[in-house]
Amino acid sequence: MKILIITPIFPPVIGGPATYTWELSHRLKNHAIRIIAFGDNSKKIDGVSVHMVRVLRGWVRKLPLLGSIVRQFNLARTIWKYGKEADLLYIQGPLVVGFTASIIGKLLRKPMIMKFVGDISWETASMRGKTTKNLDEFLDSGGGGVLRHLQKCAFRKMRSIVVPSEYLRNVLVSYYGIDRRKVHVIYNAVEVPDVRKRKSDKVLVTVGRLVPHKNIAGIIEAVSMLKGYELRIIGEGPESTKLRELSHKLGTNVRFLGALSREDTLEQIANASCFVLNSNYEGLPHTIVEAMYLKTPVVATDILGTTEVATPETATLAEANNPEDLADKIKTVADKTEEAYMWVSTRFNWEQNIEQLEKVFI
Repeated sequence: MKILIITPIFPPVIGGPATYTWELSHRLKNHAIRIIAFGDNSKKIDGVSVHMVRVLRGWVRKLPLLGSIVRQFNLARTIWKYGKEADLLYIQGPLVVGFTASIIGKLLRKPMIMKFVGDISWETASMRGKTTKNLDEFLDSGGGGVLRHLQKCAFRKMRSIVVPSEYLRNVLVSYYGIDRRKVHVIYNAVEVPDVRKRKSDKVLVTVGRLVPHKNIAGIIEAVSMLKGYELRIIGEGPESTKLRELSHKLGTNVRFLGALSREDTLEQIANASCFVLNSNYEGLPHTIVEAMYLKTPVVATDILGTTEVATPETATLAEANNPEDLADKIKTVADKTEEAYMWVSTRFNWEQNIEQLEKVFI
């Protein structure tokens, strides 16, 4: 089968869609793979053609709307050119590349499958400070506006939609009216290389974009209630300044490490005494799976999506938006690393992922 994968980013750019597409394209051995992504250059893969849609620079970047229109036009033209010979379009997300890809795929009369890992209408509103509601509350109240409508249009053109959790399948069914039979839950696969391990006492690590729904501020508050702990934050984002100011105000021992390579990130997780994820929302947290593979104890919020991997048997669960409870759970975290490792290694692996995905492709 000739599969055209359309993704917003691709290595050397770091990010979920980039890593996923890179790993996937190495493993679809029985198919001819071609990739389209935004960017100026890409890493090479033997036997795989990668076509980059240039990210516009110069004066055009000062006019975001015009730049976006030109970029989407170039994306459409590239998909039209290479989509003609494809048997299937596999689209990574409903908006950045998904809406345009869904239109071109429909015109070409090609079967389309989309991977959905998070609601961009809610994430955008949350990052811009336009809502403090969680995803379900936001969608239930009718939030999302134009972005939600565009996502819905893209979803409806798909033959199938792949999601990494039952929670996200329920989101599509409940709030977007998608037939449950069209939505397939395939857990993300993780492959963790050997890393150096020299466990540190009372060193906490969290990983993620510095955005409101990750609630890293709550971890900083929790650490301020504990003695002798150091918090290492890996990631960048719009809340960076705010979090640094909070850390300084509370006098907590926090190190902001910025965006690290995957290898360096895994080494930090492997050598932490505890991995902490304090999100208010997660589709299914990839970082927790990695922490469990590395046999690092996990403390995570007891929310839908997260609890599909962080169960009472594999992690220590804390109440969301409760720094006091989070501090208590960090202080009393239980070692469930062997149970957690067995849990993720039998469910979040590439062999199962590819087997299930190929059934959706057929």
